[in-house]
Amino acid sequence: MKQNAENQLGNYLKRLREERGLSIRGLARQAGIHDTGLVRIERGDIRTPRPEKLRRLAMALEVPLADLLAMAGYVVPYDLPSLTPYLRARYGHLPEASLTSIDNYLKQLIDEHDLDPRGPNGFEDEASESAER
Repeated sequence: MKQNAENQLGNYLKRLREERGLSIRGLARQAGIHDTGLVRIERGDIRTPRPEKLRRLAMALEVPLADLLAMAGYVVPYDLPSLTPYLRARYGHLPEASLTSIDNYLKQLIDEHDLDPRGPNGFEDEASESAER
């Protein structure tokens, strides 16, 4: 995994933790992990956090597991991450202000067009294609 991706995951976790008003110890306690491990993830010292640890953090932070797996560089074939972690994982080399601007614009488009940001349900997209034919 690239160093940039490690820092993106750590920065993302730290931002989520702070938005929820949690200390490192508080989040670690909720997730059932050691606080030193969380510090190392936030700093980017841990190259590839174990999926189980990411699952625990996702549950404690109430975010989709796919988001954290994508930020950590794991391939998640059964689910797509949300826009914010995807942008940061894919375009982490861009300045934070640019990523925030892209994210805000996409959210605006989703709201304007009344879209579901989670995408189609089941085989919803295939059904509409066959109806068009």
